Amino acid sequence: MIEFLKKINPYFVLFLAVVFGYWQVSFLVYPLKWDAIDVVFPFRYYFSECIQSGYFPFWNPYQQTGTPFFADLQAPVFYPELLFTSLFTGYGVFTMQFLFVFYAFISAVGMYKLSYHFNQDRNASLVAGIVYSLSGYIVGHGQHFFLLVGAAWIPFVVVNYIELHKKRSLIQILKTALFIFLMVSGAYQALSFTLFYLLLLLFLFFAGKELLKKDFRAFIKVIKVNLYLSLIVVILLLPLIISTFEIINSVDRLGSGVALSQTINYGQNIYSLISFILPFSVLNGSDFFSGMDMSMLNHYFGLIPLIFFIASLWYRRYTLEYIILGFGIIILASVFRFLPVREFMFQYIPFMNLFKYAAFIRIFGLLAFILIMANYFAYFRKNIDKEKNRVAVLGILILVVLLFFIFYSSGKLTAGEIKNIFSQQNWGKLISRIPLFQRIFFQAIFQFIIVSVFLAIILLHKKIKHPIFMISFLLVVEIVTASQLNMASTVVDKEHKPGRMKKDLSLYPKKFPIPVNDKIIYNDNTHVSFSPFWRNTYIFSKQVSFNSFSSFELNSYSKLDDDFPNLRNAALNNHLFYFSDTISCVNQLNDSNIHSKKNSKLLFFSEKNYVNLVNKKVATNSSDEAKITEFSPNKVTIKTSTKNDQFITMLQTNFKGWKAYLDDTPATIYTSNFNYRTIFLPRGNHIVRYEYRNNKIVVLYIVSNAFFFLSVLFLLGYSIRKKNAGGKIFILIPAAVFLFTVFFLVKRLAYNDKNLHVNEIYKEHWSAKKTLFHYQNDFEDTQGGNNLKVDAENEYVNFASVENNGFKSGTLWVKFKIFPESYVEALIVSDSPGEGSANKWHAAKIERQIENTGKWNEIIYTRNFYDLKEGDVMNVYLWNLNQFNFRIDDLTVDFYP
Repeated sequence: MIEFLKKINPYFVLFLAVVFGYWQVSFLVYPLKWDAIDVVFPFRYYFSECIQSGYFPFWNPYQQTGTPFFADLQAPVFYPELLFTSLFTGYGVFTMQFLFVFYAFISAVGMYKLSYHFNQDRNASLVAGIVYSLSGYIVGHGQHFFLLVGAAWIPFVVVNYIELHKKRSLIQILKTALFIFLMVSGAYQALSFTLFYLLLLLFLFFAGKELLKKDFRAFIKVIKVNLYLSLIVVILLLPLIISTFEIINSVDRLGSGVALSQTINYGQNIYSLISFILPFSVLNGSDFFSGMDMSMLNHYFGLIPLIFFIASLWYRRYTLEYIILGFGIIILASVFRFLPVREFMFQYIPFMNLFKYAAFIRIFGLLAFILIMANYFAYFRKNIDKEKNRVAVLGILILVVLLFFIFYSSGKLTAGEIKNIFSQQNWGKLISRIPLFQRIFFQAIFQFIIVSVFLAIILLHKKIKHPIFMISFLLVVEIVTASQLNMASTVVDKEHKPGRMKKDLSLYPKKFPIPVNDKIIYNDNTHVSFSPFWRNTYIFSKQVSFNSFSSFELNSYSKLDDDFPNLRNAALNNHLFYFSDTISCVNQLNDSNIHSKKNSKLLFFSEKNYVNLVNKKVATNSSDEAKITEFSPNKVTIKTSTKNDQFITMLQTNFKGWKAYLDDTPATIYTSNFNYRTIFLPRGNHIVRYEYRNNKIVVLYIVSNAFFFLSVLFLLGYSIRKKNAGGKIFILIPAAVFLFTVFFLVKRLAYNDKNLHVNEIYKEHWSAKKTLFHYQNDFEDTQGGNNLKVDAENEYVNFASVENNGFKSGTLWVKFKIFPESYVEALIVSDSPGEGSANKWHAAKIERQIENTGKWNEIIYTRNFYDLKEGDVMNVYLWNLNQFNFRIDDLTVDFYP
């Protein structure tokens, strides 16, 4: 058996360890949670929608009433994974699950390669890879996808940079440059800043080494390879660099960073050190850890690896190991607020003032510890007789510590609580709910057993077959168990299912239809989507919103949101385009006097613009119209018909680079209400077009990705040829990949937008499907008319009840017309009072689909039902909770399989 395992490809072993270590994610049992769903997924989904529609994602019109998506570093637009995933499959719920596993696997492979470079030991390096990919950092930050990306590429960058100074070849320069590019373009920026300083230390070491030997030719070669490396990296990063410079003056945080007090407040207390031994203790947050987020408290990389790491501290090692270890200790020390490290770095080291959470960069400490541990483990397995006593003593000390935690925590528990731990049948519920000292007690006992077995293997190694394999196996059991204990709290959401999330997401319109032109103020986070989606969901529903869950904010947006809330609400109390004939100067603005309804058409301009506009004779009329005819990320076109000259405002941020055209003639855009685009509109019929172009970014993006893609194909061919593959396979395989990619690229670029309205897309999608239930009501002769009148006395209006006659799941589709005299605020509601929690009460705001008052508006509501039982009844009704008066007509209720 052991001989068979030795023959297995190490990457396959790492793959299996990651797949089963994260089995809930790998096998689509549970979805990812929190920021992974609220931020990472919507941004990648939006990028994918743009690419698959043939648009470069310059602008996101749906969040913050318009934001320069291409310059948002958290997106990240210039990372190749986004482009190539979008070209082929696009981003979906399943895609995100598989990418999580992919990056965890990449992190394992990278750590394996880095470890193997130092110790040349397959077994020790496998342990390093498994421990790294299942470490507390990755498990704790399961929601922070950008940290997982960074953790994946850091080992590759480090090992390739070290090998670069040994081989000093163009091939190695290119490999190292590609990994640095992947790191900088795809990972959290603070990780790249920190990695830069590690590479700088390594550079000084290699350059200084040649100077000490007085080998000036070698010294010059070190300088040359680093210059070539820097040049290639800069070429690859040019679109990111240029876009950052374009945005830097529009985002305060990029220029001035964060406050020192802010980042120090996010530092950890000494109690978080307990996670090195008992990572289960950090869950659910508590005053014990000063209220710190539990994702940042988990420093665990295994208790057995910790013993090996401590044992390694007595031995001399290579200078490179000292550099990596010293650097890692300093970075890890910056996490703790009781040490002065973070403050020193903040004040004196460039770029270290640009991020809040020092815990985000602690991966460098864990990487160093795991590397040193693996190197010692490689030594230990060859010298077990010599080293067993030292390791045994450390193991006994750890047992003493664990005994302390067991007795101390048991003193905080009652006999009933201890009995409850061991008599619990629902372990999932126990893991997610038990308080701090029960968690300490529970895991301390488990860890005590693990360390005891470990000591037994060491002390009895001569009587046990394959003791090193047994230690490795025990170590994997330990790290997998620790990760599983924390999985439901920091990685996966056990309340939902990926398949259902995927199906719910499919209810939204694809690509870029003309959105429902409702009042923007109604597009908030209440009753906006299907759980667990609840933030940044207007990217899915294709409506413009002021709200956004994002750390990226333009100064103009922040100013309006933070300093002038009444003016903000007044501006948002309009449709995407609205007419105005009342202007004022910002010098006269008193936000407390602004009323969201009475002053909704009031526009405030800078003093310079106000002087240019105040003498224009303008007047609005109730018959004026603005109809959206084309809508895409980078271009919006409307048809206008007005009786008088006036101002027309678009509730999209007036970011530099946007141009306005009036009947194809350039028009001046003025910034109104600190943030929005206003132009002077002459009377009559016109076509107004807003358009954004940035050709230099597009050109640089093409150059960067073409360079990256061709370099990868070249290295692929080079690697195949180096392995002495027969024939021309080293040419054929890269050529096949190239043609396959080009096919999908052409397919995406050839897409033609039909400019359909959202409701047209909904009807087009469902009209061809066969319904299981159909109900229609035209309300003929109702109350003496041909539609249903709803007034303040009608709090509830029943639409239909759909009885389950044998189907287990399906999609409810409701359509009707509403004629409001004023803007209605009401809900359309569906529920199924059966036992299935997935089918409980769900509502959507009707006002989000009202484009006009005094006219008929079409309302569409869709919802999926799951796990229905025979006889279950699905109810659909209208809840007039705010007692408005309106009429409804042409009601249709369908249920599709």
